[in-house]
Amino acid sequence: MRAFIAFEIPGFVKTYLSRTIVAMSSKTDNVKWVRDEGLHITIKFLGEIDEALGGKIRDELLYLGTRYKPFTMGLDRIDAFPDRKRARVIVVRLKNEVDIISNIFKDIEDNLKKFGFESEKRAFTPHITLGRRKAPLPLLEKAIIKLDEMDFTIDSVVMFKSTLTAKGAIYDPIWKIILGGIDQ
Repeated sequence: MRAFIAFEIPGFVKTYLSRTIVAMSSKTDNVKWVRDEGLHITIKFLGEIDEALGGKIRDELLYLGTRYKPFTMGLDRIDAFPDRKRARVIVVRLKNEVDIISNIFKDIEDNLKKFGFESEKRAFTPHITLGRRKAPLPLLEKAIIKLDEMDFTIDSVVMFKSTLTAKGAIYDPIWKIILGGIDQ
């Protein structure tokens, strides 16, 4: 199965970002926009793994539930990777508790090495992907929507199975680790 580890975001944030995508889509060309069910905060893309390995990864990462408590994130601003002049990926940057997400990312990276996963070469930047382009084009200022102040709680780490279809990827949760275990 094709899999990745992520944080889910609440429905009200997905609904808000879906409306943002609709508003931006009329002002931005050549973007394949993410459907609302595909909005999440990716921590680590795993690629093709078998289900047994998925279970071993869960067992290895269970301690995250007692090490970390639920935390509050906020939407910051629309941006692009690698930058706005060569926008390949249109994203929402996040604010508040970014250090917690970075620590969880580092813990996951360190623990996955024993399964043969290589560490990311790029710096980890917590974000929510809104859309992707095949070729880089500028993300024009007129296309950028100013986001409302919106905070939301992250309360679990999830492994998703990603099934690619002609209409886009379908994401199914495989397991979930709830943050805020009784040992905290």
